[in-house]
Amino acid sequence: MISEQEACDRVLARFVDTRGAIASCRLDPRGEYWVIHANAYEYVVNGRSEHCLIGDGAYLVHIASGRLTITPSYETWHESIQDIYDLDDAAGAHYVLRPDYAAGDKRAIVHLHQRLGCSLIDARWLLEDANRSWLTGTGRTLRDARKALGAHGVATQVALQDDLQGALSLTPQTWAVDTLLERLRERAGLRLAVDDREGSAR
Repeated sequence: MISEQEACDRVLARFVDTRGAIASCRLDPRGEYWVIHANAYEYVVNGRSEHCLIGDGAYLVHIASGRLTITPSYETWHESIQDIYDLDDAAGAHYVLRPDYAAGDKRAIVHLHQRLGCSLIDARWLLEDANRSWLTGTGRTLRDARKALGAHGVATQVALQDDLQGALSLTPQTWAVDTLLERLRERAGLRLAVDDREGSAR
């Protein structure tokens, strides 16, 4: 087990060209990581902003293993640690966004046809058992996507599965719901490629 002092020492050891100082150290909500904020000594202790180092966000030290993860400055440590939690919880499986409609649900098929702007055939294909894996990405990204699509009337769920089964990648970035709908239209568009492949195999 890594103590608070040991975790802080590991972070300070990263400061080579300038002296570092710890601004704060706390346990994360699960009690699995030390969350440490550190910067140049002159900035932390003496408040000299010209010495502030930029680029790194927080330092996360895993209490059990001592593993050190540096979060990017463009994310909060809460976001970064949630991604770590999700990876640990997945245990090698993939997060996948799937429809929350039954296969063959006629009302859902018409609804998807209208919302996505795809054909009825494509909408029906998206709900078939073999094609229900729509998008993949980090758990946090897919939960955000699920919320955005839900507000647009498309019901989905986030699941863990071993095989991606054709799911398209969704990167963690700021996107409008139009981007998500376009990505789902791309997923529906794979129907023709699958049909062609199956046809040539016969």
